Amino acid sequence: MPHIAKLDEQGMLVCVEDCCDQDHKTCPVARTVALPEGHDMRERGNGYRWDFTRQCFLPLSAEPLDAAERDTPELVEGLVQAIEHLQTLLTAVLPPTSQRALQNYRRRNPRREPQVIEIKSGERG
Repeated sequence: MPHIAKLDEQGMLVCVEDCCDQDHKTCPVARTVALPEGHDMRERGNGYRWDFTRQCFLPLSAEPLDAAERDTPELVEGLVQAIEHLQTLLTAVLPPTSQRALQNYRRRNPRREPQVIEIKSGERG
């Protein structure tokens, strides 16, 4: 018999239940996820959140950066720009893992143009 994972409002795993074949589907409205045969989500407990974008369960231990990026979407971009700036300024050579991570990030997220805000002082007569 197939299984589905039931989720709460935030996508947190609440429980795993048996279901009939027609109910074995992933549905964000019903907050259910069709689990593959041989899954181990019952043993994993409630420490997981379903990510509908990535189509996978994420452990809560991976949540802090994801949550920070959702709350402040410019966080990762700002950190990457700071590292790139320091690397150029100091002519530093980053470790290969860091270089690969930055290259992968830039491949998916091209550098954003800096926003320049022009402030003019008002003249009073």
